[in-house]
Amino acid sequence: MAGQNNQNRKLQNLINIGKMADDSVGASELVDDSVGNAALGSLQEKTLLYEYDFAVSGGSAGAIALTGRGGVAPTQLPDNAVITNVTIEGVTDNTSGGSATIALGYTGQTGAFLAATAYNNAMWDVNAVTSGAPVVATGKTTAAVAVLATIATADLTAGKWYVWVTYFEGA
Repeated sequence: MAGQNNQNRKLQNLINIGKMADDSVGASELVDDSVGNAALGSLQEKTLLYEYDFAVSGGSAGAIALTGRGGVAPTQLPDNAVITNVTIEGVTDNTSGGSATIALGYTGQTGAFLAATAYNNAMWDVNAVTSGAPVVATGKTTAAVAVLATIATADLTAGKWYVWVTYFEGA
């Protein structure tokens, strides 16, 4: 009988461990990136955050590889990423001494997310959030690639914005 009680106690402990009260895992347990893309399965949608910050990257005409938030080293989109959505959030208004344009995309497809668009378009304004037209999510990467902002026509002299790229792992 003592052995059976011990087994019942173990079974009851297992059942109790398996039960979690609603909201038992909250914000304090799930801090930023505590469950990153690497921990997600291949069937789960993943998102990478990129930042353009004039103070970090400058604004000379040409292709600029976007960094992670806070100027950390850029994370590449992986090989076979099936891109499903791109969202832009304006943080600081862009300025230019001329009529600069900005295109968004990735290595080999510099306008894949956004064709060349005027630097002072409302989509770049502070607190503007743009997802969908004119921002398009298109394509599948054929190698690990950098996310790029391509500045043309004139240099930027200020600006900061975030770009979220959402994707699935393709075959």
